[in-house]
Amino acid sequence: AEFYAEINGREATEAPSEKQAEKWWCRSQTSRGAVLDKAGYAMLHIVDGKIYNSPGSIKLFETLAYPVNPRVPGLIFLMNLNQTEAAGKSVVFCIDVFFQNNKPNPAAIEILTTALKPVYERHERDFDDRYKGESGRILAGLVSECGVMDFFAASDSDSFPDELLHAGLAAYRDIVTLTSDDVPTDDDHVAMNQHRQRLLEWLTVDDIGIQFAKESGVPMSVIEAYGYPPLVRY
Repeated sequence: AEFYAEINGREATEAPSEKQAEKWWCRSQTSRGAVLDKAGYAMLHIVDGKIYNSPGSIKLFETLAYPVNPRVPGLIFLMNLNQTEAAGKSVVFCIDVFFQNNKPNPAAIEILTTALKPVYERHERDFDDRYKGESGRILAGLVSECGVMDFFAASDSDSFPDELLHAGLAAYRDIVTLTSDDVPTDDDHVAMNQHRQRLLEWLTVDDIGIQFAKESGVPMSVIEAYGYPPLVRY
């Protein structure tokens, strides 16, 4: 909330929402302002569910930011702690930007990678191996894949994910500052609408985390409230 208030203003922060049922609890909030059309964030906890077909629980923090200006990159960050009978405890960590007009910005990419690399080096991890998983999979292939998509054992995490998060958020603030004065064209707005259409479909149909949530009884309205794009024009 504090991070987005710095970018969007405190008046843009909406009242938080808290919902729960027998096997899940979710607290979410959104910011809607002149810089970020929508920035939603949530803590979701599911117990006695199924993860990759194995009984287990998950605690997830996730945020997605959709800037008003198509030339300003969006942000995705998620970190979840999975605990399953089959695999024990593990952490999934992802932070990256997506280009709403489908035009990668080399300077923005450089800012994010330059911020994250020293964290890997301090923890003696291979930065070149930081993007695990199938290329083009996350957010329907719309993320830049210049950030981090990594997995590690919960017992090995230590301060590593916190350092990555703070480095990544500071970098995203710099990226917004860098690109906020770029003047979008009509083509940029058309591309952004197409981008959001594709993302909306992927989130609804293909996103594994959302599938876990739905199977555990979490209503789609809870996820839409914080994670879905703002108005999509078809």
